[in-house]
Amino acid sequence: MMEFWKYLLLTSIVVGLIAPGLTKPAETKEPKDEYEDEYEMQKDDGDDYNYPDEDNTSVDRSQNTEYNSVGGLEPLLEVLETDMEVKPGESARIVCRAKNLSNKTVIMWYFEENLIAMGPSLLITNDRMHLKPSEQSIMIDNVQQSDEGVYMCKILPHDLSMRTKLIVSRSPTVRIYDNMRDVSGSSRTYREGDKITLECRPSGNPEPTVTWSSHGVRLDRISGVKVDNGRLTIERAEHHHARVYQCLADNSIGKPAHESVTINVHYAPKVSTHRHDVNTGEGYDAELFCNFKSDPAGRSMWLRNWNPLVEGGKYSMSEEQHNHHNSSRLIVRKVNKSDLGVYQCQVENRLGRDATNISLIYEPETAHFDGYELQPEHIVIFNWTVRSIQPLSEISLYYQKSNDKQWKSEKPIVAEKHKEHSGVWIIQHRVKLSPGTWHARVKSKNTEGWSKYSEAQNINVPIIYTDSEDQLFEKLDSTETSGGSRTFSSGFHTSLPTIFVACLLFCVRWT
Repeated sequence: MMEFWKYLLLTSIVVGLIAPGLTKPAETKEPKDEYEDEYEMQKDDGDDYNYPDEDNTSVDRSQNTEYNSVGGLEPLLEVLETDMEVKPGESARIVCRAKNLSNKTVIMWYFEENLIAMGPSLLITNDRMHLKPSEQSIMIDNVQQSDEGVYMCKILPHDLSMRTKLIVSRSPTVRIYDNMRDVSGSSRTYREGDKITLECRPSGNPEPTVTWSSHGVRLDRISGVKVDNGRLTIERAEHHHARVYQCLADNSIGKPAHESVTINVHYAPKVSTHRHDVNTGEGYDAELFCNFKSDPAGRSMWLRNWNPLVEGGKYSMSEEQHNHHNSSRLIVRKVNKSDLGVYQCQVENRLGRDATNISLIYEPETAHFDGYELQPEHIVIFNWTVRSIQPLSEISLYYQKSNDKQWKSEKPIVAEKHKEHSGVWIIQHRVKLSPGTWHARVKSKNTEGWSKYSEAQNINVPIIYTDSEDQLFEKLDSTETSGGSRTFSSGFHTSLPTIFVACLLFCVRWT
């Protein structure tokens, strides 16, 4: 008996600990008023008798002409005007919403200005239109665009009429305008610097949405192009704006409509080159290149000391046409020191001219940066390539941290010949840099002299944690995760299993 009371006491303790977290307070209800109870009893006393109700919907007095005539109520219309929108191919039910009609009233139907029905008789031949006098309506099957318009029911002899505007949805159409001129499907030419304004004008029901694109590219990715509510604006036309622009209109009815316009931009030539210094050697043939764009097409020529060069034994000139640009090539045969110096590639069309200078030299060309690699312990590997027919004898690396005033330098740096291209050298160098942003450049020397400095490159060296630091952060994370107590929605902590285990041990110990 004593054991029973021990277990009862223990069970009470456990329930007292966990019950507040597992149970929710019962919802209290307001005591019913005794009058409400009496009303409920009366409401469910088993009386099946239905008392007459004036609002009973089973009596449709708006269509019971006998009732209305007996009642003597004046006819009236619920609404005077309404709109109805349907899609092509659907059915439309146009109702004359009149009440209190007697057997002496007559409904006449009009479509626009034409009388189409009188009383129970349809006065036109239309297999898709049906008159339903008992429902005071006209039914139109397989609605077509020609059915769109205003339908009117007129109540005689009373001066009452109701208008219903039938709107048939339409698939979209679209046109493109340049000011007041329709330019859909055409080609328009502008000059560089002109302002271009194109307007996409859609039609359809419901109102279509409009989007612009160009060769599948969103226009917000093309600099200088703005789109606002179907209006495309280019404030200052440039050569990269020459393309096909397409306008698409869609309202989910049928297929989307689209139109396009081709924009041409005439501009003066633009000349460039990726090698402003060309290394050569005594007795070698040297090749000089330039690229150019122009519209209308331009004519290229090569000059030295402002004098045009003539095709002949010393010089050879040619042009090649590519997809997005043209190129011009000059070959200087059997170079000697007198041929060294500045050459000019010039291109001209009726809108202007442009030119770029290329130097023929014996010194190494300016180094080309090929990127860098980050390795552990803040080690950075730089990669450059240098063109030089002559062997490289010395290379210097210069680097400085952002906001520093002085450059640091390192040499010697190893350079190797390219395995596939003669006259090309590969420069690779390792250097340890502290975290931050750095600038790096190189110059090289061959038997004829030093090259120019290469363009300074930005190097970003991030902070790299060591393994011990990573392990420390992992321990901190695991400690935070395990130390935080999770709580159920009822407010009971995850220590519940601990309580049960303690109670079990207590029972075993007690017995």
